[in-house]
Amino acid sequence: MKLQIGCFGGGRTDSVGRMPQFLRWCAVLLFGLLVISVRAEQTFDVEVARQSRETFDKAAFHLWLPDNAPPVRGVAVVLDGINVDGRHLAGRVQWQNFARDHSFALVACYLYSDDLTLPTYCEADRGSGRALLAGLAALGKASRHPELENVPLYLLGFSAGGQFSYSFACFRPDRTAAFVSNKGGIYLTPATAAAREIPGLFIVGEKDTATRRTAARKVYLENRKLGAKWCMASEPNRGHQTAYANDLALPFFEAVMKAGELPASERAGIVLDLEHKKLIAPGVPPKEAGLTFWFPDEPTMAVWNKFMTTPK
Repeated sequence: MKLQIGCFGGGRTDSVGRMPQFLRWCAVLLFGLLVISVRAEQTFDVEVARQSRETFDKAAFHLWLPDNAPPVRGVAVVLDGINVDGRHLAGRVQWQNFARDHSFALVACYLYSDDLTLPTYCEADRGSGRALLAGLAALGKASRHPELENVPLYLLGFSAGGQFSYSFACFRPDRTAAFVSNKGGIYLTPATAAAREIPGLFIVGEKDTATRRTAARKVYLENRKLGAKWCMASEPNRGHQTAYANDLALPFFEAVMKAGELPASERAGIVLDLEHKKLIAPGVPPKEAGLTFWFPDEPTMAVWNKFMTTPK
């Protein structure tokens, strides 16, 4: 049986063998578009066993990579709230696009503690930080991307996941390129001088509990006064929910990456003294400075301002 195809501009039909050149090119183009639209990917999963006296009971990690990915430049590490299996976050298109655009791996985490009396897995120096590093090493072997054991990490977590992101930066500042704590509420790990050099972003919800907002503000202010390269934002009309944090977090990460390509002398960033409505020199703020915020660059400050003033 021959397939009959109607030609443009006339009622004549031809067999596939005598298909007009124009339609052949259309078929080739359509097939090419279909191939381009299908994006292959690779996924890998590992679990890391708990060691004696560690404060987690389960540590599982899910790796997402584009198909045939070259050696990655970094890892985006994402976490959900307390005892929530966050491995589903690797399926979010926004995160996959971020990883693909920047030649990153995407690792989504499931950390769990049976006993939720403090401290829990949120404190990275109590075992969960070691588990993440061990998980990255195992995922590197499974995926044939051994660089996962050494490339810089960009951590973003919600609630307890945000507390872990902050704590991991304190635990291993040498592996942390930047961190975002979205609506965390308990910060037990003391920040070191090295951790204060890690670009960090704290996001609180305008309608979240006063306890959470106060805890984030306290750790932020104590360390900003010592020159921490940190910023803070209040998300309007939001309570304890992920909401639109990525609208600020991902540009923040991208600005940190861009700054990392500059000479060391040009990575100081900028600081806004909000109370006096002026930019001041980076570093330890002078005593007369009011509430201050550090940014990797001025475009990030504009994104921050829009995030806090534009209703969603």
